[in-house]
Amino acid sequence: MGDALETVYGMKTSFYEADPFSGSKGEHYCTIDSDYRWEKGDEVWIERGSRKVKLRITWVHVTVHADGSVTRELLGLKL
Repeated sequence: MGDALETVYGMKTSFYEADPFSGSKGEHYCTIDSDYRWEKGDEVWIERGSRKVKLRITWVHVTVHADGSVTRELLGLKL
């Protein structure tokens, strides 16, 4: 590693509830910066105030924007 400084930036990652029948994007739960490699089948707990929701990721959508930034949307079924 030496004297070089490394900066790791997380990707803007938004979590949405997936409609169980159509799979379309539903309620937005939160957006975080994350360098984790989310995959279909991952499970995650999301806390919002006193509300706690567990999602199983069903869809990962990554977008590379014209300015070079990258964002990701995750859809998950409530468990």
